[in-house]
Amino acid sequence: MNKLCIKSAVILITAALFFCASVLASPSKNSEKDISTNNKKLEQVQISIQQQRDALNKRIDQKSSIEDSFKAAELKVAEIAIQLTQTTNSLRDLKDKIAKLKKEQSKLNKEKKVQQTLLASMVKNAYLSGKHDYTKLLLNQDDPAQLERLITYYKSVNEARVKQLEDIQRVLTRLDEIDKELANRQIDLLALKKHQNNEKQQLAISQKERKTALRNLNKNIKSNQDKLKQLHANQQQLTNAIDAAQNVIAVDPANLVGLYKLKKKLGWPTKGKIISRFGQRRNGALKWKGVMISASLGNRVNSVAEGIVLYADWLRGFGWVTVIDHGKGYMSLYGHNQALLKSAGDYVEPNEPIALVGQSGGQSDPGLYFEIRYKGKTVNPARWCR
Repeated sequence: MNKLCIKSAVILITAALFFCASVLASPSKNSEKDISTNNKKLEQVQISIQQQRDALNKRIDQKSSIEDSFKAAELKVAEIAIQLTQTTNSLRDLKDKIAKLKKEQSKLNKEKKVQQTLLASMVKNAYLSGKHDYTKLLLNQDDPAQLERLITYYKSVNEARVKQLEDIQRVLTRLDEIDKELANRQIDLLALKKHQNNEKQQLAISQKERKTALRNLNKNIKSNQDKLKQLHANQQQLTNAIDAAQNVIAVDPANLVGLYKLKKKLGWPTKGKIISRFGQRRNGALKWKGVMISASLGNRVNSVAEGIVLYADWLRGFGWVTVIDHGKGYMSLYGHNQALLKSAGDYVEPNEPIALVGQSGGQSDPGLYFEIRYKGKTVNPARWCR
């Protein structure tokens, strides 16, 4: 970790050994005073060595603590981002519901006007017909068949009036229900908007805390050599995580067809601009094993094809990562996400949202890191995506 501390410690230990050897080699030539002085010097050397060791251990502990703080900050950002996404979806659904209620309300108001017009016409006709004496009219009928027709006629007229009144009552009752429901929905809408604004503020605070943690983390990685070592370590950690996940998640290869027949037929996992391409030099001898897509924070990240989520967790250097097994030895990897929408073991359809674009894992700008692997080796995603 701290080469200077280690080198100093080695020099001090070596000096101490030579000193001890010289003291033990000629005890007869040293006076008691000299021995006492030399013992004090030896004791000082040992104290100095211990101090160097303590300083080194402290730096190791500090690095570990900084990494833990950074991971915790990114976890907080991810949790709030998911909550905000859920609130936004609820808000959209509520607005759709309000729009449907208003549409139904408008339709019923038109129906009410039509029914009121018909009812007014019926009342008018009933009033005009009221000048006739129905009882006298019925009793003066000598023809039974004619009498039966008249009774049926008056009965049907009566039923039509009753039905018209019932229809109007139904419309008025439903309109009253809609008015009440719209009032409640408007209250819910205001509450959700307030909740959404609070979540946005919390997200902004969490992102600020993440930036501070990232600055502290980058202070510990000063030289290019340190960065290169860290990148190699991150790559190895990713490989180990995928290998371990394959032993845990049971994937039925019979149900997954792989990506072989999908070359140049897949879409890219998110909208954006490719800023680093497969095989490009990244840092010294290290090359990009996937592509880096610059994209807007919070954009949807979609699965390029159907598969099973093999891994969904935080990894040093990659942040929030999702790995999908597509069968036949093919996998796709999505890194630096803001939040993950799927868990290990979940089945995903082509173009199904699996994450949100972020800048986790130490990125200063939002974007998506994307890989395609075949039998454990990375391949150029441009051969599959268009």
